Amino acid sequence: MLSGCDNYRRAIEFKGPEYLPCTLGVNFDWLHEKNSAKRARIQELAAQFPNDLLGLPDTLRNAVEPASLNGVTRWTDEWQTGWEDDGHGGKTESYPLLQGYEGLSDYVFPDPHLSGRFDRADAQLQGPESRYLLSSVWFTLFERLWMVRGFENMLMDPYASENEFCRLRDRIVEYQLAIIDQWVKRRVHAVFFSDDWGCQRGLIMNPDDWRRFYKPSYQRLFDRVRSGGAHVWMHLCGNITSILPDLIDIGLNVLNPVQPQAMDVRQLSREFGGKVCFNGGVDVQGTLIHGTPDTIKKEVHDLVELFGRFNGGYIGGTSHSIMPETPLDNVIALYEAFLEFRNVRPTTPLALETPRR
Repeated sequence: MLSGCDNYRRAIEFKGPEYLPCTLGVNFDWLHEKNSAKRARIQELAAQFPNDLLGLPDTLRNAVEPASLNGVTRWTDEWQTGWEDDGHGGKTESYPLLQGYEGLSDYVFPDPHLSGRFDRADAQLQGPESRYLLSSVWFTLFERLWMVRGFENMLMDPYASENEFCRLRDRIVEYQLAIIDQWVKRRVHAVFFSDDWGCQRGLIMNPDDWRRFYKPSYQRLFDRVRSGGAHVWMHLCGNITSILPDLIDIGLNVLNPVQPQAMDVRQLSREFGGKVCFNGGVDVQGTLIHGTPDTIKKEVHDLVELFGRFNGGYIGGTSHSIMPETPLDNVIALYEAFLEFRNVRPTTPLALETPRR
C-alpha cells in the first residue's frame, strides 16, 4: 500500500496512483440546511477518506489584529491593506498605495524572515510524516499587487506606469521567493499559489499582455519550487484556457479548480490531459445546488473518466467552495460518489476503471 504522499505523487506525475486522491471539504456553519442526521452522515462519509494530505497554515500576518464593532470585523494585514468582514467573508476596503506610486519609496515591505512566521507550520511538522505536505504562497502576485494599489489601478498600471509597476511587481516576487525558499527547506511536497486571472468567459486581460507583464515572474516562482523538488499547484478561478499552455510550459503541475461553467471540461481533457493534473470540477454553481443525487454521481464519474485516464492526472474535488444553499442530500451524494474510487486501482496503463453501478 502506497503512503498518502506517494499516491499523490503518482497521481500528479501520471505514474499510476493506487486510488483516486480527493480534496473535499464543507463548511457546515455556512450551509443553510440544518438537518442533524444528514450532517452526521456527511461527517461519517468524510471520515472514510484516507488522511493523505496535510495542508500547512499560511504564513500571512497582520499589522492590526481583527476587532469587531456593530457586527463588522476589521483588520489591517502586514502589507497595510485594510480588510472587513460583515459575516459573509473578508474583503478589502483600503489600499496603501491607492493614490499613486509617490509613496512607494517610503512603503515598508513585510519581512519574509519575520520571527515566528512559520511557527504554526513548524508545529505541524514535528516527527515523521507520510502525508503529502501542501504549503501555500497565498495572494501570490496579481492579487497582492491590486491589494496594494487597488484593482482598477492595477489593471491600468502596466500601461500607464510601467516602470513603477515593474518595480513593485519585482519586489513582491522577491518576497515570495524568500517564502518559497523557507518552505523548500522544510521539505514540503508542493507549494500552492493563488491568483484569480479568469472570469466566466475568459481572461481579464489580453493574454499577450499577461505573457509580457506576468509570465516571466511566474516562471521565476515556479522554477524556485521545482528546483527544490516540489510540485507547483495554482488556484486560478474562471476561464484561463488561453494561458494554460503557458502555465504548463513554465512548470505548473496541478490546476485548481476546474470550473465547468467557465471552462469546457472535455476540451481540457482533450488538449491538456496528461500534461497537467486537474483538481476539482464538480459544479458548485449548478449541479450541486440544482441537481439530484444521481446527476451528481454521474458528474463525478464523468470527471474521473475525463481527467483520471492518463495513468493519473486527477485529484477529485469541487469547482469551488460548496455554496450555502446546497442541499445536504447532494453533499452526501458527492461524498458517496468519490468514495467509490477510494480503493480503485488503475486497470490499464491509461485508465482508472469507472465503478459499475
